[in-house]
Amino acid sequence: MAKIFAPIASLLISVTLLLLGHGLQSTLIPLASRAYQFSDLLIGFAASAYFAGFVLGGIITPHVVVRAGHIRGFAVMVSSMSAAALLHPLVTDAYAWVLFRFITGFCVSGLYLIIESWLNEFADNENRGLVMSAYIIVNYAAFTVGQLMVTLAQPESFYLFAIASIIISVAVMPVAMTKAAQPAPIAIVKLDLRRVFKTSQAAIISAFMIGVVLGSHLTFAPIYAVEKGYNPLTQAPVFAAMLGLGGIISQWPLGRFSDRMDRRVVLLTISILGGVASVAITMLHDVPFYLFLIVGAVIGALTQPAYSLAAAHGYDNAKESGYVRMAAGLLVSYGLGSAIGPSVTSILMQFYGPDVLFLFPTVLLAILSVYLVIRIRQKDPVREAQKEDFDLAATAAVLGVVSPEVFSEEDRYVVVPDEWEPTEEEDPDAEVNGGEIPEGELPEDAAQEPRKLPEVEVDEAVAIAIKEGDGVPQDKTAIEGDDDEEEVEEAPEGERSKSWADDAEGDTPEAASSDDESAAVANDEESKR
Repeated sequence: MAKIFAPIASLLISVTLLLLGHGLQSTLIPLASRAYQFSDLLIGFAASAYFAGFVLGGIITPHVVVRAGHIRGFAVMVSSMSAAALLHPLVTDAYAWVLFRFITGFCVSGLYLIIESWLNEFADNENRGLVMSAYIIVNYAAFTVGQLMVTLAQPESFYLFAIASIIISVAVMPVAMTKAAQPAPIAIVKLDLRRVFKTSQAAIISAFMIGVVLGSHLTFAPIYAVEKGYNPLTQAPVFAAMLGLGGIISQWPLGRFSDRMDRRVVLLTISILGGVASVAITMLHDVPFYLFLIVGAVIGALTQPAYSLAAAHGYDNAKESGYVRMAAGLLVSYGLGSAIGPSVTSILMQFYGPDVLFLFPTVLLAILSVYLVIRIRQKDPVREAQKEDFDLAATAAVLGVVSPEVFSEEDRYVVVPDEWEPTEEEDPDAEVNGGEIPEGELPEDAAQEPRKLPEVEVDEAVAIAIKEGDGVPQDKTAIEGDDDEEEVEEAPEGERSKSWADDAEGDTPEAASSDDESAAVANDEESKR
């Protein structure tokens, strides 16, 4: 176990720090916006900007990594995210916060992509599940703890923003000090939404609808608790964290259950129940806080896993060569929904009050349920033998576009970087073919010597031919070259046979130099190769 996690310990520490700061910001920003008396509309726009930046970051970050490398790219993203966090209390303007949230979303997506590609490089087929599961657990746990850190001070105070900025800044240190070599460049995936939609309509539409729902919940959950009369310092952050905690608890059981039946049926069931729970929470008035938390956790348990189920269904319908393309399509679909959701919800809340936060998702879940019923009736379920086992790590919003497999340069949907310069920690001999990594090989494999013809193989081949007394005119000329071929052909056939037979028996002086000549030929051939 220690051998597996020792090389990635620095990465996991950085992930923990990043998600602490990110979780703190995700709950702090809405509460601070309300404290600064920003309108719900601008709060929604800021959240939409975050998710728009998240999608754009997933598209642009691979180019940054190809140009600057993983460590430099990581440092740039962390520095930008830290600066954006600290700018919020310095520039208390709602429109400026929209820009800051866009930068944060861009950086978060880029950091996810860099870290997860790095983890994939360290993992192999035997321990990838263990490594990625540990990463997902650290991810969720740190994010939830970060949300609860909002209770340390008043939302509008400078201290919480400073704490978030400091934690994020410190996250660069473990990665900057690591001795681990950088992984190969991230391949740039070309998006084909039409082809992905044709492969699995239910997965793409479900990802979009769930993005609208979860984007709204993440943005306005703490504000909803405040509107219901709960304390903005000690209770509202806890309610926001409970939505995520409920999702963490139910992710794995629902995923494994979907392995045994049609995933669309499971998705349909939780959509219906999630709508019922959403209506129920709007009916709670002046109830104990613990009851409010329980209903919130139930809503999270029924809505948070929906994206993972939709992603798993998409992978079931995609061929193995299309997994990365499907993951990119799911990410964009989910990101677009998450960007639209907060803005639409904020507009509706201005007209119909805070209960819209859960009533609007109820309408969306009802529409999704009707659509799933139609798809289930129209299309047969994926056979169990063709299903991919539910893998929580593989259905993360960003991780899916980072493949552990070697990309094919012939795939028109994938752009493989043309150049790769090794870092100081890597063997410079790993560069082959002008810096390109051959398809199917890892960089370190290129430094090995599988192409060298061992000297003993040539000697044994010649020795066997001599021992059998058949002579080796063709093999010998092939080894010695054109000049020797002409020389052998000029000799009479009888003398040639006698000469080789005498050499085999050791009756001539030339026999003593036969082995030396063979070794010299082998060495010459080896040097040519």
